[in-house]
Amino acid sequence: MKPQKVLLFLIITLCSLGIASKLLPLLHIQIGDTKIEALPDFTEQFDTKIDSSAYFAEIKAQEAKMSLQEKKEAILKKPHRSTQDTLILMQVEAMESPAKFYFANDDHSAMDKFFAALEQAQADNTTFRMIHYGDSQIEMDRISSFIREQLQKQYGGSGMGLLPALEVTPKYTVAVQSQGSWNRRLTFGGNENRAKHNRYGPMAYFCKKESSEASVTITARENTSFKNRHFTQCRLLIGAIDQALTVQCEYAGKTISNTINPSSTEQLIVFKTDSAQGKITLKFSGANADVLGIALDGPNGVSVDNIPMRGCSGTVFRRINAETLKRSYQLLGVKALILQFGGNALPGMTKPSSAEAYGKKFYEEIRYLKSIDPNLFVFVIGPADMSIRQNGQWVTHPQLENVRNALRKATLDNGGVFWDMYEAMGGNGSMVEWVNNKPALGSPDYIHFSQRGADKIAQIFYQSLLKEQDMYQLRKKIQ
Repeated sequence: MKPQKVLLFLIITLCSLGIASKLLPLLHIQIGDTKIEALPDFTEQFDTKIDSSAYFAEIKAQEAKMSLQEKKEAILKKPHRSTQDTLILMQVEAMESPAKFYFANDDHSAMDKFFAALEQAQADNTTFRMIHYGDSQIEMDRISSFIREQLQKQYGGSGMGLLPALEVTPKYTVAVQSQGSWNRRLTFGGNENRAKHNRYGPMAYFCKKESSEASVTITARENTSFKNRHFTQCRLLIGAIDQALTVQCEYAGKTISNTINPSSTEQLIVFKTDSAQGKITLKFSGANADVLGIALDGPNGVSVDNIPMRGCSGTVFRRINAETLKRSYQLLGVKALILQFGGNALPGMTKPSSAEAYGKKFYEEIRYLKSIDPNLFVFVIGPADMSIRQNGQWVTHPQLENVRNALRKATLDNGGVFWDMYEAMGGNGSMVEWVNNKPALGSPDYIHFSQRGADKIAQIFYQSLLKEQDMYQLRKKIQ
């Protein structure tokens, strides 16, 4: 039989069966208690709809189980990529980078909130203040100045941030010259420098006026950025005083003054200095006040303060009175903190248990700062590679990675964001390479950065921040 005839026969047969099953749906055969359809309606098989939503839900469930690396491999095979695909590729790149940020449960929402707050401040023409606390690695305004300059370029703002009335370690961005009698009281260093009270304020130390008259002249250095020199307001944070204090502000040939009355709480004196041109002199008379800080900023945009704390391991913040710190942060508009510590915990440390104990103390410090303001964004930068001499060779301190791990755990357990400076440098033995680099990126003590090295690590940090910002922008598009 010809194939055409066979095909015609099959079509006629199937059609006949279909018609019969529709015309005879009630025909049954009874066998005992069982009723069997003699001719079931087989066309029902063709009427059943496929549940496409369940199918695609299953596909999504399978994708969710895939690792980012597996997703990356699948995306690279696609002829076209979606915004979601681009985001995944960027996440994989960030994960593979030694300069990546670490988040609790890999939840980037903390970073998203940080960028959203920066954008909101820019849109509302308000301020966003970040305080960079750290050990001697940030002395002379190193690292902080680069972050300040870059954020101000993008989000606006001006000035060099919060300064003391008496500067012990000079900054390469600004000079502070003090006249009269001033005395520093610190939360860190030897006990002989402690105050009789704990109202230290936002710098973790204050400068006490101890003569009937005293003055401070602040000058932005010529080699710094335009925004650094062109601050437009000066704000003085003054501690509790028992008699009136008068401050006279001189700038660009102008003189203005302000007097505040006795108070048991902190007060803010504000001077508008639109034409200060990078130089200002403040003359104090009256009460022997605790000057908690002098902020030179703009009326809006970003401010980044550089607070170096030589010899400090970052476990001193609980020495600051909570109400004083809370009020100070509110008056100055502090929204974010960078805590850069760890190196000063290492000398004399020989056991992993010591690193673990240090991490627990640091956890309590972050917890305390978050209790001051639960909305604070907290970034922790771990220690740089630090070398010691062993058998005639410079090697990484044996406990450095344990300290780094302890700081990371303390940060993530508090919902903060951690950046591993040690790995960003290159990990084990990297300080030796930085010292031997031409020109040198590390100091001869194999602990500190050179100025070039500080600039380089600041650039690496900020590049990591920009990558997170790019991912934040993509997440906004997808939502």
